[in-house]
Amino acid sequence: MLSLTVSADPGGIDQGENVQVDKVLFISKGRKRDQILVHTIEKTYYMIGTLRHWENFLNSNGFRFLNVDRSNTLNVEKVKIVNGIFKDAYFECDITKTSKRCPIAYHRFEEVIKEMGFINSDIIFTGVATR
Repeated sequence: MLSLTVSADPGGIDQGENVQVDKVLFISKGRKRDQILVHTIEKTYYMIGTLRHWENFLNSNGFRFLNVDRSNTLNVEKVKIVNGIFKDAYFECDITKTSKRCPIAYHRFEEVIKEMGFINSDIIFTGVATR
């Protein structure tokens, strides 16, 4: 199983940890240039690189990451629910205030949910108009 070497410290000072890619919910741009945040259910980690680089790398290794806006790329296999009103993807069926969510760009929402549905037919779409 492929894993990413990440840091729990945004400065990258602490010892690195390995996180299995199948535990990654989504990756997002950090505040610093070339800083990426790696989101799992339990924690957020940091690593170096660009969003496009990591999306291409992960997809070329058999994973299904989809860029949903300029700052977020999500692991479509991990998505459980997409809220069409707020344009957010969730990674658990019982959504609470503390649930992790990944925003989806409003202007790309229709295109993104169509592609997500092709990749993962188990996703539940709420508040989405069907045509």
